[in-house]
Amino acid sequence: MSIFDHLLKRDLAHVKRFNNRPVHFPESVAEHSFYVSYFTQILCWALGEEKIEVNTERAVKMALIHDQEEGFSGDILTPFKYFNEEVAAAIREVNNQTIEMMFEDLDEKLKKDFVALWHEEQSRKSLESQVVKVADGLSLISKCFEEIEAGNSYFEEIYKRILKDLKNLDYSWWQKIRPRVLSGTEKEV
Repeated sequence: MSIFDHLLKRDLAHVKRFNNRPVHFPESVAEHSFYVSYFTQILCWALGEEKIEVNTERAVKMALIHDQEEGFSGDILTPFKYFNEEVAAAIREVNNQTIEMMFEDLDEKLKKDFVALWHEEQSRKSLESQVVKVADGLSLISKCFEEIEAGNSYFEEIYKRILKDLKNLDYSWWQKIRPRVLSGTEKEV
């Protein structure tokens, strides 16, 4: 296959998130990935303001492909995905075995670069991968807030849980920018 053939694939635009609850505004994985990438860039800017060195380009690249495996698996609901460690481990293993399929029609070097970025993001060891993790949470909060503002109370529990998780996250870099990023959450839903 060619790069052009890969560009024609729009799988993530058709994978819907939150398929177990009513939503006013359906969100695709592609839409979610855009917001995670955008929020990643904002977080990297805030880190720069604090003189914390971060590779913004690398972080945004990770954010763009952080859920790429969902083109194969679909959006697996969090309560199921983390039902117990055995289920979570099985899902991680399937994702590890299938992630290359999402890039199989690309040049081998590009495919390896994307797969390596995906694995790095999943590990949460580098600063850039941690930034994507926080941006992922912020994207979820943003989506929940949109639904709540439209009268959808089904998202209140998720909003409160993720906001609490972000407030308690102990990454040292996050503790430095968290007050600036989460300013305004005192008007919680």
